[in-house]
Amino acid sequence: MKKIYFTFIIISLIIDSVQAQQTSPAIKSNPWGWGVFAGVNYSYPIVGTEGPAHFSPQANLVTGADVHYRLNYRASLRVQPSWTRVSNITAIGGGSQRFSLSTLKIPVLYRNYVLPTHKLLFLEVGVSYNRIVDSNYREVVQPNCIVAPCPPFYGSEIPPLTKSAVSGIAGLGVDIPVNRVTIPVTLRYERYLSSYLFPSAYTDRKTPVQFETVSLTTGINF
Repeated sequence: MKKIYFTFIIISLIIDSVQAQQTSPAIKSNPWGWGVFAGVNYSYPIVGTEGPAHFSPQANLVTGADVHYRLNYRASLRVQPSWTRVSNITAIGGGSQRFSLSTLKIPVLYRNYVLPTHKLLFLEVGVSYNRIVDSNYREVVQPNCIVAPCPPFYGSEIPPLTKSAVSGIAGLGVDIPVNRVTIPVTLRYERYLSSYLFPSAYTDRKTPVQFETVSLTTGINF
């Protein structure tokens, strides 16, 4: 009788364990993970105090790495250092500045999976520290032209007064599982909350430079 009783208890525990595994997602023992990604940034420059309307957007490559820490079965914190560049930004029809920037970005993001399965579709929000690695900023020089219109001529390179800025990020995406890895596809909106500052070679004016961007990236997470 005791053997039958203990056998019944063991079978019950096994059934409960199997049901628990089926109803709750499996969690890896190691909460850390990493990956790489690449994609396209569609950048809209905001230069000076006139707003972005006079400047044309530009598409640029962005590449980076993803280090993430799982908080629970549906949320994670992620740090994604990346590099991107904008080249020869000028106002439509010419302008008083032309510049190129290479930027190191370090976003810190909170990601949450929103479907009942706690997989596939996610939303994320965070902030990014952005640092100018290399810049080429020049101001237009107005020559005396005999015949108009005069083409714009740009002076010597001017180094930035500040090389750091902070931006806010919001995004959504999907994780596509493939064997033991996942392929994330992420759409993000980013808006600078502070500015890079560039001095003028001819006046005491300081020109703020910001960006508004939409990016589409994919990669692989381990």
